[in-house]
Amino acid sequence: MEKLILDLGYAGFAGFIVGFAVKKLINLFLMMLGLYALSLIWLQSKGILQINWEQFFLLFKSLFSGFDQFIKATIKTLAFSSAFMAGFFLGFKLG
Repeated sequence: MEKLILDLGYAGFAGFIVGFAVKKLINLFLMMLGLYALSLIWLQSKGILQINWEQFFLLFKSLFSGFDQFIKATIKTLAFSSAFMAGFFLGFKLG
């Protein structure tokens, strides 16, 4: 039983580290995306580029909808597999 509690502690710590890292990576990605958009706006204001803003927003809308679907599928899969593994382990240990 102590090993199970220790394993759950390690899993919790690993989950915390992964969650922290993912949040930092998302923040970095959004900062780079903002800088990219600002650079495009600046280049347009100087007359170097002509931007079709409707296509630009459609591109990012499709990108984020695909990312949203990926996250939902991943969470659903992880929730099922986590519950399955916990049940399997308890059943194997107690059986």
